[in-house]
Amino acid sequence: MARRTKVQSESEFLAERGLSSPISGFADDKMRSNRQIRTSRGAKAFQKAAQRASSDYHTQRESARAEYRSRVQSGAVRPPSSVEKALKTAQGNSDNEAVRAARRILAKRGIDWKTGKRLARGKVASRSSGS
Repeated sequence: MARRTKVQSESEFLAERGLSSPISGFADDKMRSNRQIRTSRGAKAFQKAAQRASSDYHTQRESARAEYRSRVQSGAVRPPSSVEKALKTAQGNSDNEAVRAARRILAKRGIDWKTGKRLARGKVASRSSGS
């Protein structure tokens, strides 16, 4: 039985593991109404805990990035192609400029953004000179 290669970007891989943000969110909820930081001793303890949490987060994130790279090397995971990225982006809200740009790119390449299939020769979008 043939093994299927999973198509996944590094950011999707990290998001699955809860490591998508480049910074740790440790202090986000702890800064509001934190009585500990009112004293210098408490502030030092909080800062030390925040640094430890940040260091642990970055270690985990770097480990996950290395795991992604090793999976790409082994062939278990394949980064998405530019067309696959554009197809994924094109599925979004049409008010978003990036979505409209992805749809234009796909149309120019002769790919239907709704289905991902090649357009018939006559249906390829062309720019009109009047607009």
